[in-house]
Amino acid sequence: MIHKTLRWMATAGLVLAAAACNKDSIVSENIPQEGVTPTKIIFNVTRSGYADDAETRAPKSEWKEGDVVWFGVLKSEEMNKATYTGGEWVVDMKYSISGNNATLAAVYGEYMSQSPDYERFFYFDENGDVAYTNSGSYQVSEGGVATITLSLDRHPQGRMTFTGVGKGKELVVQNMTRVVEWECYIDPMYMNFNDFDSIILTGEEDGTATLYALPNTDIFSSNYITLTVKYDGLWYTKTFSGKEFKENSNITLAAPSLEGGWEEAAAEYGAADLKLGDYLYSDGTTSDGGLRKLYPDGTIEATPETVAPVAGKTVIGIVFHVDRYAKDTSDYTKPLTTGGPTLTGEVRGYAVAVADATFGNDAAWVLGPNDEYRFTLDISTDKYDWNGYANCQVMHDYVTAHAGEGWEMRHFQAAWSCETYGNRTLDYDGKPTSDYAWQAPLKAPAGTSGWFLPSCGQLLYMQDFHDYINEHILAAKKAASNPMLNEYVDKMSPYTYYSSTLSGAELFAWGVSKNSIDKLRRDMALRTRPVIVF
Repeated sequence: MIHKTLRWMATAGLVLAAAACNKDSIVSENIPQEGVTPTKIIFNVTRSGYADDAETRAPKSEWKEGDVVWFGVLKSEEMNKATYTGGEWVVDMKYSISGNNATLAAVYGEYMSQSPDYERFFYFDENGDVAYTNSGSYQVSEGGVATITLSLDRHPQGRMTFTGVGKGKELVVQNMTRVVEWECYIDPMYMNFNDFDSIILTGEEDGTATLYALPNTDIFSSNYITLTVKYDGLWYTKTFSGKEFKENSNITLAAPSLEGGWEEAAAEYGAADLKLGDYLYSDGTTSDGGLRKLYPDGTIEATPETVAPVAGKTVIGIVFHVDRYAKDTSDYTKPLTTGGPTLTGEVRGYAVAVADATFGNDAAWVLGPNDEYRFTLDISTDKYDWNGYANCQVMHDYVTAHAGEGWEMRHFQAAWSCETYGNRTLDYDGKPTSDYAWQAPLKAPAGTSGWFLPSCGQLLYMQDFHDYINEHILAAKKAASNPMLNEYVDKMSPYTYYSSTLSGAELFAWGVSKNSIDKLRRDMALRTRPVIVF
């Protein structure tokens, strides 16, 4: 809402020429501003570098033609625009600034544009620099000189400069996110980063290539970062100790080479190795699924024909990750169900079920004793979270704490449909049913975690290999000797599955489809696909 007292008393959108740096500019018309008529506008704007900027080349010191800075009163929805034109700043004061000594917010984006439909939103179309401030100033002197001072010295992304790349050569960096959208409040909490995991850089005139981004949570800690890049047709990986890459930080690296300590990143497998696409059987054993080489971008080299399951065995799952995921802190020795299985030994891998747990009867994420779905749970809202099992443990703890209010685990329908997969005998109302008798041959083997509702990060990881996993599910379906299983076993749907991860502590949960991730109200009915750790 824009109060009338804060609007220009003349036509909105009037363009004022203002000086670059400290040069004054005469205002072409007298426009009242909070009772004072400015005779000049001085527009002082500077861009300072990133932390530890001495490690690398400084950011461009000169503004280029067409650069734009958006600014307005801090926490206000009204944003004004200054465009660098012909060596000076041209200021479009669409909204007035209230009061003398006002605190201003401002943002510059190398590839930034304002939404044509909703002026509070800005979009960043490419990998590029972003700088902002929320401590700018506005003053109008008694003599009518209006001074706007902005020091754009904060950066929501980090900057990583690769040297020696070569002019025009491409370098692809995996597992990074960049700013793609920002609400006009100049505060990082209103930013959205993309969900894509690679950014393509191109060598500039001096042979450098610069990344403006932040790493996904599974490739860094406070004192190291593991990079995976593609350069000159090869994939490389290297862990850099003592290299912290975060907001406002800056690091410099040499272009990747085997001589520079980088290693080839593609993983190679033999038939006996446990790997993506292998079959997990009802007796807890596994067999080869045919994968021979896996590249960081998800490209797969496999046997010419999909390797069939072992004859006479029942496939219950397809392996989608090997070894414990780095950020998975779940305790698999604590059973989800009374007398249920628990993992014995270290995590060997994760597998996804060959059938939906909700076949023909989709599940709400939660519907309590009075159809309650809006309440707080201490479950992660991080969409890259891999703690699906731990998330389900939180639901069990909630049920235990609220048993006197009529809560049972079946009220958490999505999670319950997964953890009872293979031995389910009740419907969501707690009434006996035989609708799920077909699942019996697919129950979790002893020594495993048991089936559970995957986290958002686990579902996202599987979607990267959606088609490859489905090929092996169909191979299992074809090989099934049990006619009942042959009816129900089927590939993962391209449509949305519930995860165990919340997208807001009270109301929403994350859902994942083949092509998107969505915030879903927790009383919606959707399919579920269990996963297991063995």
